[in-house]
Amino acid sequence: MRDTTKRLARVGRVGVSGAVATGIDIGALVLLVEVLGVHVTLAAFLAATLGGVSNFLINKYWAFRDGTPLELRQVTVYGFVSLVTAAFVAVVVHLLAVVLVLPYLLAKAIAAVLVFLVWTYPAQSRLVFPAASEPEPLASDSLGLDESLALE
Repeated sequence: MRDTTKRLARVGRVGVSGAVATGIDIGALVLLVEVLGVHVTLAAFLAATLGGVSNFLINKYWAFRDGTPLELRQVTVYGFVSLVTAAFVAVVVHLLAVVLVLPYLLAKAIAAVLVFLVWTYPAQSRLVFPAASEPEPLASDSLGLDESLALE
């Protein structure tokens, strides 16, 4: 039960991280275009990059509480997971907005939640931050006891 509660709390933190990163992305886009006069195409790229970097860092240090040193493998796998996420969201938005004729913003919201639950969170948990996703050791493990000794 305790493990399930901790896992749900982590899922919630990862969701908050995504919302914060989206806010950073949108805020940076508006700032770059409206205040700094950057062309919208370049601004969209820069803002999305800033949102992605923010999401990675918030997930690493807060959501997954991964205190390991930053390494190229982790950043590369995060980039791969993000690209696959974008592709899945595009497919689901297409199915909902084009095929089923739902409003595109509603389709985007539904797609974001579905893809997060089915792909993004599991992939980040297992591929990007696997060490931070492992269950905590049993109380006997923290005492340095072998599991077989703890049962005797």
